[in-house]
Amino acid sequence: MERQIIIDTDEIQERRVAIIEDKSLVEYYIERVDAHRHIGNIYKGKVSNIVTGIQAAFIDVGLPKNGFLHMQELDTSAIEETELEDGNLRPANQNKSSRKITDILKEGQEVIVQVVKEPMGTKGCRLTTNISLPGRFLVFLPREEQIAVSRKIFEAEERKRLKKLAAEVDLPKGCGLIVRTAAEGCSEKAFINDAQYLIDLWKLIEDGIKNSEAPALVHQELDLAQKIIRDSFSEDVAKIVVNCPEGHKHILDFVKKLVPGAAKQVHLYQGDLPIFAKWGVQKDIERALRRKVWLKCGGYLVIDQTEALVAIDINSGRNVSSSDLEKTVTQTNLEAADEVARQLKLRNVGGLVVIDFIDMRSKKNQQEVLMRLQNALRKDNARSSILPISEFGLVEMTRQRVKESISQSVYNQCPYCKGRGIVKSVLSVCIDLQRSLKAYLAVNDKQNLKIEANPLVMDAIRDNIDIFKDLETHFKATLTISSKEKLHVEDINVFCEKTNKKINLI
Repeated sequence: MERQIIIDTDEIQERRVAIIEDKSLVEYYIERVDAHRHIGNIYKGKVSNIVTGIQAAFIDVGLPKNGFLHMQELDTSAIEETELEDGNLRPANQNKSSRKITDILKEGQEVIVQVVKEPMGTKGCRLTTNISLPGRFLVFLPREEQIAVSRKIFEAEERKRLKKLAAEVDLPKGCGLIVRTAAEGCSEKAFINDAQYLIDLWKLIEDGIKNSEAPALVHQELDLAQKIIRDSFSEDVAKIVVNCPEGHKHILDFVKKLVPGAAKQVHLYQGDLPIFAKWGVQKDIERALRRKVWLKCGGYLVIDQTEALVAIDINSGRNVSSSDLEKTVTQTNLEAADEVARQLKLRNVGGLVVIDFIDMRSKKNQQEVLMRLQNALRKDNARSSILPISEFGLVEMTRQRVKESISQSVYNQCPYCKGRGIVKSVLSVCIDLQRSLKAYLAVNDKQNLKIEANPLVMDAIRDNIDIFKDLETHFKATLTISSKEKLHVEDINVFCEKTNKKINLI
């Protein structure tokens, strides 16, 4: 499997990174120049207020909105040694699960926190005091004295080797290491170099903490391209391609520090064709933003993202490859399982996901499809949890959400339909107007009213003009109806002709 990392830094407003496996787009990241990334940043913050009802505190870290820190994200061993403004210390002799957040934190107290989730909508960033610094092979834990190895490294001898290497690292007191999956098969020299880099980085952060006043940023996470290279670079990465001389130098310098021998794999693209078009990435990106995704077998997925969940419907479409219906359905579902996992990762979809596979009679086939989905999701770094196929043929799963999906980054809510995707039909608007006028004129007869409507609604009113004439006759009213081009199709303006005041109909 050959992987390539394609980096587009040529645009003024936007930075993009695509990861290609065997000529197929598997990961896509986008970052607006004016948008600030916060995940991984470490702040010296100050407790702004505490909400005991939800066992959480809001921390001022210097951002427009206070960060959210839940009791479960509190590392009490680090916080309880901090002296408060009144000179007292928080009590440290109770189990965290049986304690209140007010036993650990107090308003005005300084606390070192790290962002684990970006601000979304009206919510501030999600915070933790369990600080971690990821490297290429290791994650440095400055406040957890433990050595652990990634569960995705299965070979017992390799796990033993890596754990021994980690134990031999000269760590500062009270610190620990987690060995990442990428460390499998790495040399001792590369392992030690990565550990030393992270230890030195923590020392710089500690100096920043001592020399700054809260709220303050004491460590900024790597930029988008650097972070992707750090987390995704491995032996199967054939090349890293950048389309901007300045960006190329920036990436080259970083790779020389990260993997000194890999500088030759960093290339500058200078062709006339846009870099994503050259590598065929743009078509895959456009496909990832569509509601319908076609499968090679002729079936397709329909992906709908709502406020509560993401619904994915599998359809057989044009797949008539076999006269055996069960075989055709199973083949479509198996291919769909691979594509679902790919699309979730590509679109960066998070939260609750409900997948409606095509109904299969065979329990064996159902289990095969479920196993296929689970195996496909193992390639995804985001944590996921899957439930068995329900009696209705649905698979419910969750996927870790750490930032906005691609669609949320690229699209705005439609200002016309307000995100519903539909508007009321002109005939329905016309009928609603008739009912509202009847209700109003029943208690306010002999009125002269001016009515403004969208031109499309105006056409429907003309087709039903006799009904409005009957209203005039019955209630001894005068209705002057005109069209207004800029008026929303669902909106009707009604004014009293005498006072020119707007009337709110029921």
